[in-house]
Amino acid sequence: MKKIFKAAALAGGALFLMKGLDNRLEVTHYNIASKKIPSAFNGFRIVQVSDFHSDNIPGLVNEIRNEMPDIIVSTGDLTDDKGSFMPSVRLCEHLTDIAPVYAVTGNHDLWRGDYEEFERIISDTGVKTLHSERIMLNRNGQEIALYGIDDPFSRKSVRAATNIKNSIEGLERCDKYEILLFHRANFFDYIKHYGFDLVIAGHMHGGQFRLPTGQGLVSPRSSWTGQSSIMFPKYVGGHYRAPNSDMIVSRGTGNPMLIPRLFNRPEITVITLHSKEEK
Repeated sequence: MKKIFKAAALAGGALFLMKGLDNRLEVTHYNIASKKIPSAFNGFRIVQVSDFHSDNIPGLVNEIRNEMPDIIVSTGDLTDDKGSFMPSVRLCEHLTDIAPVYAVTGNHDLWRGDYEEFERIISDTGVKTLHSERIMLNRNGQEIALYGIDDPFSRKSVRAATNIKNSIEGLERCDKYEILLFHRANFFDYIKHYGFDLVIAGHMHGGQFRLPTGQGLVSPRSSWTGQSSIMFPKYVGGHYRAPNSDMIVSRGTGNPMLIPRLFNRPEITVITLHSKEEK
């Protein structure tokens, strides 16, 4: 009988690990509806890639292509602070063949001594990196606004709240539907009062380790000096709602850590906009 229990325990443990260490790419869909979304943007599809970290993600480009996005956005850490950035360059070359690509910086991007060279190269592929700026997306004569701000940290500064405030207050705001690309989801409490209709963010890696219920366990180390909790952080992945703002957080695709992701498959998110006037 003991042998049977032991065998059952070993089999259960093996299944638990297989499930926990499953690293197949996952595609998560979100629908966002608002009266401010023009009818021309009903069905507009945004694919978000976050925290790629110059990693190797099998099937990533094909999955993005299959989603037929209108635009693709990268919410930071497209590359890593160490090693070659060429995997990220090659990814950008593929993505710009699919749809227009817009990006913002993450902390690992800015920590590179050669980041300016990296951005120059990906700009040549067609990627537009938004540095505290706005572009207007036009569809059939109607517009929505897309903003991007830089990651508020660098190795020279940890004044995150001040950096966020200065970046946002430097933006040219408008009365259209407003989307903000921003790396650090854990600072949502700093930015939700600025009234962006939708914030698209990353950085949290899904909490790295996740309980089978989906709760993330730990913040990235680079966030330990912030106001967010180290353990069981508040914003790790999914759809979060504030009175005047929604936020979609990707768990990210890459893994810059030596320890694996647990119950935390790499993820791209697909956000579909809906005009309430059309529904």
